[in-house]
Amino acid sequence: MINTINNHNDNRESLPKKIYNLRAEKLVREASDTFIYYRDYDLALTLVNEAVRLDPTHVKALILKGDILFCIDKDNEALEYFDMAINADPFCAEAYGSKAGTLDVLGRQTEALNCCEMAFENITLKDRHLLPSLYDQKIAILIRLKRFEEARGALKKCAKRLSEEDGSHLISCYQNIIDASCKEKKRKRELVTKNSMKLVY
Repeated sequence: MINTINNHNDNRESLPKKIYNLRAEKLVREASDTFIYYRDYDLALTLVNEAVRLDPTHVKALILKGDILFCIDKDNEALEYFDMAINADPFCAEAYGSKAGTLDVLGRQTEALNCCEMAFENITLKDRHLLPSLYDQKIAILIRLKRFEEARGALKKCAKRLSEEDGSHLISCYQNIIDASCKEKKRKRELVTKNSMKLVY
């Protein structure tokens, strides 16, 4: 699996070196725990707001704030924070993945797919834990766009690149939908061809 992950260390090295604010780091960890484990969105937002105030280019804080805003149905504001994170680190796979999810919910699937592709392009060994959710996201978006053959290709790729457990889970979620949709699409094409031939004769 390691060979399938891009490592953009060269690109990242061109970014200015960051001096971390320890107080902001601590607040981001607290906000993340409060958000993930306790689902206390108000407190998590208060904590992350303080982290962003202390360090306005703290990528994890910006992504976390976007994720919290997304969960409280402030999707357009969430997008702004994901964009800020991407501006601070143009190679951040997590920011692209979160932005893709928000765009998908807003019905902007083509943009969502582009963001998803950017996440894949920028994935590193450090964030390989994002791969199962990125494949899930990509396949779901392709299905909504009715690009079933591409969805099938992505499903085959994920079966090779993910752990057996994660790959099997995604196959169980999507294989039947993709197969049925491809079959229906083929049937419709054949019907159109048959009807066209009748019109010619």
